[in-house]
Amino acid sequence: MTSAGLELQKALLALLRGDVALEKLIENRVYDRVPDGTDFPYVTLGNSNIYDWSTATERGSEHLFTLNTWNRASGRKSVFAIMNIIDRLLERPALTLAGHRLVNLGLQYSQGRAEDNRDGYLGILRYRAVTEEITTP
Repeated sequence: MTSAGLELQKALLALLRGDVALEKLIENRVYDRVPDGTDFPYVTLGNSNIYDWSTATERGSEHLFTLNTWNRASGRKSVFAIMNIIDRLLERPALTLAGHRLVNLGLQYSQGRAEDNRDGYLGILRYRAVTEEITTP
């Protein structure tokens, strides 16, 4: 069986990289790990925590994860614009997860803040998702 966390990450990356509006702002710069010398702005997959959410009859997982938007200090406005697009994309996502089904996905909180030590601005979106393992009879 495949990892629900890995499948969710792959589906999120595909969704974010495939959106035209987001592409105009970040030029397909969505990363798990940021390559050296990457131009701003960009989006990264942040922290991810996975908890058992199984029932007596179904195997499931709860996922708490963040998507981080980065830009230079002058990019506060673009960080919020990017966060807005991502939030709209994830309101009713059509995510396909191999071996798993997305039960729900919702935004828990968002935050924008200056990152003076990086001469930039960071936007954080934290989501909660629940997945169930698909079993074949």
